[in-house]
This record gives sequence, structure tokens and C-alpha cells, in this order.
Amino acid sequence: MGLDMYLSKVTKDGKIEDAAYWRKANQIHAWLVKNVQDGDDDCSSYEVSKVQLRSLLKDVNAVLRSKKKAPQILPTTEGFFFGTTEYDGHYFDDLNYTKAKLTDELRRGDAVSYHYQSSW
Repeated sequence: MGLDMYLSKVTKDGKIEDAAYWRKANQIHAWLVKNVQDGDDDCSSYEVSKVQLRSLLKDVNAVLRSKKKAPQILPTTEGFFFGTTEYDGHYFDDLNYTKAKLTDELRRGDAVSYHYQSSW
């Protein structure tokens, strides 16, 4: 059990594909709940715009450039099986993964839409 997070995409040819998967990356989840889900942390599927993905990527890059800003820009969040709330190596590994995935997705440009869903 734990926080599982899925970003899927619908491609131009109508296929649904995985775009990213996180496990217990509660700082990314908290950002998505706040900025995409209007604060509703209910495990439903939410459409995520490319503008929102670029904004998340901007915040990830800002924290990677200045790690001391992590608590202000991408704070961790507690939750049922959400994992650690430390700003440690795992936290920054999640940010590097997020940066790589979002950079690739936005560069590729083959998605018509993106959707985020979490479960725990």
C-alpha cells in the first residue's frame, strides 16, 4: 500500500498511454492536488493541461537549482501511506525523474490531453 501516482496521455491517434508513474512522491502529488484538482484529494482522474505541466516543470527546476527553496516551492505533504516528508535524496530523485519525464513529454508533443490520478 502507498501513494501511487499516474500521469497518462491521450495521443493524437487516440491511444491512451502512460506518461509517468510515481510512488510516494508526495511533493508532486501535493502540487497536483493544489494546482490541478482544486484541493480535492479524492483519487479521481483530472485533466492536466500542458500549461500546468510546464508550471510544474518550472517549479521542479527552481528547486533543483536552489534546494533550500524546496519547502516553499514544492513542500512535502503527509498522508496515509504517502511516504517520508524529509527533503532527502529520495525527494530530489523524484524531482529529477519528474524533470526528465515532463521535459520528454512536452518536447515530444504527441499528446492531445493528459490525465492525473492517484491511489492509496
